[in-house]
Amino acid sequence: MPHIRITKRAVDALKPTDKYYIEWDEDLRGFGIRVYPSGQKTYVVQYRLPGRGRRSFARRIALGEHGELTPDQARTLAKRELGKVAGGGDPAGTRAQSRQAASVKELGANYFEEIESRHKKSTITEYRRLWKKHVLPKIGTKPVAEVTDTDMRRLHRGLSETPYLANRVAAMMGGFFTYAQKERVRHRGDNPAHAVEFFDEKPRERFLTQAEFRKLGDALSRAETTGLPPAPRDRREPPDAKTAKHRPKIADKPIPANPFGVAAIRLLALTGCRENEILSLPWAAVDFERGYLRLSDTKTGKSNRPLSQSAAAVLHALPRFENNPFVLPGAKPGEHLKEIKRLWNAVRFAAKLQEVRLHDLRHSYASVPAASGESLLVVRSLLGHKRVATTERYAHLGDDPVKRAAERASGAIASWLSGPIPMGSGTQPDADK
Repeated sequence: MPHIRITKRAVDALKPTDKYYIEWDEDLRGFGIRVYPSGQKTYVVQYRLPGRGRRSFARRIALGEHGELTPDQARTLAKRELGKVAGGGDPAGTRAQSRQAASVKELGANYFEEIESRHKKSTITEYRRLWKKHVLPKIGTKPVAEVTDTDMRRLHRGLSETPYLANRVAAMMGGFFTYAQKERVRHRGDNPAHAVEFFDEKPRERFLTQAEFRKLGDALSRAETTGLPPAPRDRREPPDAKTAKHRPKIADKPIPANPFGVAAIRLLALTGCRENEILSLPWAAVDFERGYLRLSDTKTGKSNRPLSQSAAAVLHALPRFENNPFVLPGAKPGEHLKEIKRLWNAVRFAAKLQEVRLHDLRHSYASVPAASGESLLVVRSLLGHKRVATTERYAHLGDDPVKRAAERASGAIASWLSGPIPMGSGTQPDADK
């Protein structure tokens, strides 16, 4: 095949196909550009070890992506690597040895760069939190190639008090070691995370009652008017008695809460949306005319959620700002509200609902139609679930209509069975008859 002169114009003109292909440079032998079906383009250099000719396997290393490197920069790197080969070196072999010696922490940096574009930002944030808090302290300094099944089982077992968290860490590590196999740091099929037996996960079921919703509403009203004291877990106590002596009395006086934070909690209760779906909700996604929230980026992709009149009333009461597209603006211009954890802690403490999580508002929202006998398909649409199986946790809440039907059926049968008690049933007959 004829080669091309690798320039920016030539590289930009290359089109992706069903399979990846490589275009080689006509001037520098071994220098090429690899084009993936996704459209990604990566500069590569290929060589054979000197003295072996065609009997030597071709070795290829990636230099960097087009865009991050210019053709001239990539050409310079290719010349440098080929110069090492001419001097008796083996750049690909050296890289492989370096990866083999890489620690979990070192390869982890490459792993997160790899998955950054394939996962949602919230997922990556959570992965990094789990990685930093649970993985690095235990096996961060250990060479990736030396991590054993026992290491992974010990890591998983050490989180047994939080089974759901333990399983999420193990699942994340499964992806990490799969990446390590692709990078040839571990042999294919050698994934120590697969030796972990996941803990049973019992879905948490906490649904607010009517009385509890009233308590919550009262606490929210006080939060936005007079204010609430912080929950005990969030109170900042003076470090010592001397400091406490000079603490101003006004420091403990409640002040009205951020109205956007209060509105966020109300909207979570009235829509059943996930926390981030509400906090990052743009005005462009609110369709007042048809009564929908048209969410473009949820956990399950695009999703349209019904917007009730009660939820719409909360939205109508909120001010809009020209320099901010979000329903709940944050502290910085152009950003949305980031978190409402402290406010929620204060609200649930004031309502004496300390064990209720913010996500339980979503479960409670779904429990109302489920208990009224609505089908799981309806509940699924309300919550934006992708699979009906996810919604099945609410199936048992429809027991009330079933019980009423059972009462009607058994009552009718009981009436049919009623009548004179037959002889020999345990009732003594009247001797005079």
